[in-house]
Amino acid sequence: MASSELTPAYMPEPPQGLPQMRIHLIKIFYEYFHLAHPILPPFDLWVMSSPPQYLVNIIEFIGLYHLSPGQTPECSNDLWAATENAELDLEKAQAYLLLSILFHGRKAPECAKKCIGSAIECSFRLGLHCRELSETVEMQNTARAESMRRTLWEIFTVDTLLAAVQVGGTLQFNMETPDVSLPSEDEKFLGGHPGVFSISAKDLGYRAFSDDDRISALAYRVEATLILRRCLIACETHASEDTLEVLDSMISAWFHRWPSDHSTILQMDGKVNQIDFHLLPPKYRRGVLFQASTYSIPSPNAQTHTAKIVNAAVELSKLASLSTSVTGHSPFFACTLVLSSVIQVTVLAAPIGQPFGKHYSYLALNIGVLKSMGSVWEIAASSVGKLRATAREVEAASVEAGHELVGSMFIPPILKKVIASSNHSSFHLAIEISHDFSARMAND
Repeated sequence: MASSELTPAYMPEPPQGLPQMRIHLIKIFYEYFHLAHPILPPFDLWVMSSPPQYLVNIIEFIGLYHLSPGQTPECSNDLWAATENAELDLEKAQAYLLLSILFHGRKAPECAKKCIGSAIECSFRLGLHCRELSETVEMQNTARAESMRRTLWEIFTVDTLLAAVQVGGTLQFNMETPDVSLPSEDEKFLGGHPGVFSISAKDLGYRAFSDDDRISALAYRVEATLILRRCLIACETHASEDTLEVLDSMISAWFHRWPSDHSTILQMDGKVNQIDFHLLPPKYRRGVLFQASTYSIPSPNAQTHTAKIVNAAVELSKLASLSTSVTGHSPFFACTLVLSSVIQVTVLAAPIGQPFGKHYSYLALNIGVLKSMGSVWEIAASSVGKLRATAREVEAASVEAGHELVGSMFIPPILKKVIASSNHSSFHLAIEISHDFSARMAND
């Protein structure tokens, strides 16, 4: 939609008593951002719920961010200050959560980390992690209860993602797994029955033995987050090979339980189902498992692990090719694409028995998608130049060695430092290169 068609003059006046809203910006927020992080009730319900002005301002700012990429004013600090001065309530936790995602996308990792920490603190003080509160509110306001559950689990998810993709990232949600029910489908907001049982995270382990193991897509997302979280903890504690194998089997089991009615990510109207879309990248988190192997005993299945991580990187690239529209993608998808690209570069640079041609194509695809996402999210734009520079370095080393880029048997300068220090498997090499590449991006 052209910006001239979205001027306030063409919008109806909000009902009396509600905060001042620029409805066109809120609609853009729901169209492009909410789909990947659906913590708020549906548009009509939320607008009529009298949300506080500071939360309205944040949502309008995110809408403006999508409407006029690169032209938004630098007022995010003012939004943060207004949130800090607000009274403690659900909306304050939601504001901090949205700000953490916004700051991450704007390549402000410390601000993102601080905001998600504040969101966690608010959620604990409010008791969002307690089933009793959720069930009490459910009897009075179904939509608000569902929004509470979604907010709590989205905080849990974003905290895990930030710990996974940021240099020096750490888990801040340091309590046991909450016993509050997992999020439901959108019908729950309207008091309907989505056709799946409401269960808690602690019940997930028994689903494999249940006659009815259906859960919502958002609940699958929480389950994927729990697995990723265990992978991160395994890395920090240098887990044993047996522990890594258990986690690997959990990842595989998660995919086998994926329901057939969620198998079509690209919908009939050409739009991507963002929740299903962002559920698939956790398969790539296999790579996190093997960071621990660098510090423990050598893996007896190094070749299998290498094949899995390379295949996961390829699957991520295929996922990125589903749609040419990237405006609804979460900024976290940019991070997974960068990791996928680093693996593609490593495959091109290290002879590990892979068909190289497709990795060159997938690398080009990843860079193209990141370039498109970069029109909205700075974290995507900043990675494009560095990936291109690394690819040129690989190509230059190939030419110098007298090989073609595709299928060459050379080690470019970016890899020499790691190889000189150890005799890691190709997978370990990829992990260290990804860390080195991420650190260089953070320093820049």
